[in-house]
Parts: sequence; structure tokens; C-alpha cells
Amino acid sequence: MKTKLLLLPLLLIIVVCSCKKSVVIDLPEEANKPVLNLLMSKDSLIIARVTLSRRISGYAGFPEPEGAALKLYEDGKFRENLSPFKKDNDTYYKSTVRARSGASYRVVATIPGYEDAEGSDFIPEQTSVGEMSIRLIANNDGFGSKGNISVELHDKPGEKNYYRIRLYELATFKDSDGKEQTYRITVYFTTGGLQDGIFNKDNRTEFYTDDALFDGRSPHFNFITGRGGEFKKVIVEVTSLTYSSYNYLFSSFMARIKNEDPLSEKVIVFSNIINGLGIVGGMVQQEYTVTP
Repeated sequence: MKTKLLLLPLLLIIVVCSCKKSVVIDLPEEANKPVLNLLMSKDSLIIARVTLSRRISGYAGFPEPEGAALKLYEDGKFRENLSPFKKDNDTYYKSTVRARSGASYRVVATIPGYEDAEGSDFIPEQTSVGEMSIRLIANNDGFGSKGNISVELHDKPGEKNYYRIRLYELATFKDSDGKEQTYRITVYFTTGGLQDGIFNKDNRTEFYTDDALFDGRSPHFNFITGRGGEFKKVIVEVTSLTYSSYNYLFSSFMARIKNEDPLSEKVIVFSNIINGLGIVGGMVQQEYTVTP
């Protein structure tokens, strides 16, 4: 009887070992690739940055390739070479022309030792907005009143539209000379909508949506501030995005939140760059001042 009990686990080991098979999985290597980043806005100069991807350790930044040259095309025609300039010891490339609404742009980065990296997008039309208001509501924490900031969008029917909304409180103070200065404070908020479930009802600073649920209608969005305050004056920033800029910004935003949580599924940041990583994306930003 003892012999049979000892033979059973031995047979199991033999069976398991005989079924062992090596599987080789090719994982994509994202290090040492050109990275082209460019978010262009209506009526603004086009400014790009080129780096090389690598695994980050400590506070080291991304390396900049030597001898990079960037060409700008507008509506399929060559427009100009982007000129390099330095800012905070980093190299950027800028245009002399400003991005036009409705125009499409392509940027090609030529980097010695690499295939040309390129991306393209267009400048979307400006969003039409409706009523905006601030209403003070009771703060359950007992510290002043929270603000309920309502924003109405007029969505164009029959087309796919993408939006981002951010809020800033305007505050004033007197400097050492007694002059009144105004500065912005980022407003944290929840929406009371489905997105709050994604963020576990944590306060956040950016709201993203497409028009899948309200094509051609005029939805109202309510943003509940994350703290008490008087909220005498608020800046509402409404940004119209393209498919590419929306997916890049939203996935980057989600990555900052989710990738810090070891229990969350990691988020891959969207890219539309051929032979590289990064984004060439278009947008139109508008700002509105709202008072109670």
C-alpha cells in the first residue's frame, strides 16, 4: 500500500515533465525609436519636439537625436523647414506660419541612422457652445460651498466630434508693490456621470467625451468642484479635438492614472507616427469666463 502511494506522485511528475513545451513570445521593443510630438492649435505656431525612446531610470530625460531636420507640409504641399530653438536646454522646432482651421498638416522628421518618422492631422472646426453657469451647492464636508459648473455644447449632426473640458478658478492677490495680480488655479471636479465610475469617483482635472450618445444635440455637463470656495470667476476651457489628438490625450491621461495603480490594467498611449512613436494632432481651444 505504501508503495502505491509513493508511485502516484512520481507518475504525476513524469507526466507533467513530458508535457513541458517551450513557447517563445516576441514582445515589441519600444526603446531607441524616434519620438515625434506635435499638438497644433488653430492660429498658433506649429512647434514640435523630437527625441529617442528609451527605458527611463531616475530623472534622466529622453535623448535628442543629432542632426534632425523637420519638414512641414500643408494640404499636401511642402511649406517650410521647421527651425530649431532651445528652451530649458531642450531642442524644439517651430514654424513661421500659423495653423489654419480646416487645413491638414504633415510633418516629416529626418534623423540620421533612422527611417523618416512622420505624422499628419488637421485642424478641426471650432466648437459651438451654449449656456454656461456656476451655482453654489452645500459642501458635505462642512467647508464652505462647492461649485456646480454647467457647460452646454452644441454638437454638429452627422459627424464624429471629440471634446475636452478643463476648468480654472481666477484668483487675485496684491504683490509687494500693492498691485493686484490675477492667476489661475486648476479646478478639480467630478461629473456625476459614467466617467466617475472609471476614475473611482476621484476628483480630476480633465473631462473627455465624444458625441456617440448625443450626436446633433446640445448636452449639458455638470462639473462638481472638489473643494469648497467662493468661485467668483471661473475659466471654462473647451477644446475641439480630432480622432488622433483625442485618443492621444485621453490615453495619456488614463495612463497617468491607471499605470500608477499596480492592480489596474496598464494603458498603452495612442500613437499615429509612422516609423516611430508620438503624435501629430490638431485641436481648437476656446476659453470662456463664467461668473455666478
